[in-house]
Amino acid sequence: MEKVIVILKDVSSWLYDGVGGNGTLEMEILLSPVNSSRYYMKYAYLSEQPRTHLEDVNEVVAAKIAKLLKLNVIEVELATRNCKRGCLSLCFLEQTGAHQGEPGKVLLCEEFKEQYEHLLHQNNGNFLIDNGFNLLERFSYFDKIRKSFIKMSLFDILIGNQDRHAENWTILFKNNQICLAPLYDNGASLGFLLPDEKLQRHFRDKKDFDKYYYNMKVKGGLLDKNKMPAYKVLSYIVSNYREASLSFKKHLLEFPFDTFEHFINEFPIYSEVRKNFTKRFIRHRSDIILNAIRKGVT
Repeated sequence: MEKVIVILKDVSSWLYDGVGGNGTLEMEILLSPVNSSRYYMKYAYLSEQPRTHLEDVNEVVAAKIAKLLKLNVIEVELATRNCKRGCLSLCFLEQTGAHQGEPGKVLLCEEFKEQYEHLLHQNNGNFLIDNGFNLLERFSYFDKIRKSFIKMSLFDILIGNQDRHAENWTILFKNNQICLAPLYDNGASLGFLLPDEKLQRHFRDKKDFDKYYYNMKVKGGLLDKNKMPAYKVLSYIVSNYREASLSFKKHLLEFPFDTFEHFINEFPIYSEVRKNFTKRFIRHRSDIILNAIRKGVT
């Protein structure tokens, strides 16, 4: 079979404008030569560990899923810079026209101080879910972002996002409006740590996908480490956030699987093994979430 050569956008000539963020992945701030818009270039993870290096690629796939769900998400695409692959995303302040943004962790630390610090050091999943959402309910801005935040949490369970700590969501201020920023940093998802050999060996039928789901722990937009069982977070959400759950259910019921699967089939970088895994993964998680909402929200 003839090898397909993938040509990604080359942003080597774009002006460097500084280092972006302090996360695991190397990131640079770049300025577009067309209109001087600010972009973030997040590079593929490089290590000697026996794991994949696909967070940058998964960011693009996750954004496609979010768009098909009609969720607000960053504009992102695969690109190269000086022969290094990464994902290129438009700064969400420029994408939204907001004049200011504050990460959730900054605001939570400022408002709750020792209470929030205490929460970060707990390990009991049930305690964290109950007290974490209780803290969110008392958060000054939560009424403004409630529906978007809950949909973000459901989206994270759908894609298997394991890195939604409180710096991976931001509140935007635009004139007199307050809202949640477009979804970003969604790449630690879709089996991102699993090499193809494990996908082939450990995901043969529904039971394997079930096991993977029930073993999943999340940060829930609050924590620094994965401590809350995803299935318990899902149960809590559908029991306590009826409106947002029903809205997300509508999105899932309308999700165009044919469009998504065509996108995956044509997507570069992914192997055939990972393409098959990703298609089955999203269908499986979708069924789980829909069943939970049907049972928990009447």
